[in-house]
Amino acid sequence: MSSDKRALFEDLVAEVRRSQAATERFDRAVATAVGINLTDMGCLDVLEREGPLSAGQLAARTGLSSGAMTTAIDRLESAGFARRVRDAGDRRRVLVELTEAAHVLYGFYAEHAALGESLSNIYSEAEVQLLMGFLRAGRELNERRAAEVEAQNRERLEH
Repeated sequence: MSSDKRALFEDLVAEVRRSQAATERFDRAVATAVGINLTDMGCLDVLEREGPLSAGQLAARTGLSSGAMTTAIDRLESAGFARRVRDAGDRRRVLVELTEAAHVLYGFYAEHAALGESLSNIYSEAEVQLLMGFLRAGRELNERRAAEVEAQNRERLEH
């Protein structure tokens, strides 16, 4: 790899890290504005993307323990952003779903959606596929490593 390409790639990775930090900072500010914490914001994000989930499914998607998930759901219910409901297909099963009150969050992210729309008009399909490949590889690595470290943490706590 040429030194110019290496420097450019290092700049790209640094920009991704700055972007992750800026996203976390913004999400934390939004969470504070609506009276919840960053963990709760993560749960709301999963529910917004995936729809109603059981507490166990939500815990698996966020990496929270079952106890921490119960506490998070209690906080989200108390804040009015989520509720527990019976699964229509299996009345023994309880799902967690967003409430209408959770839509207050959309206002904070409207500018992000507008930016995404404008960027979608700038980049070609091939460029978007390239970006998707780059971001997907990083996400998959983070998900795999998070699961490994979480398992090590659970093992350490059990001993």
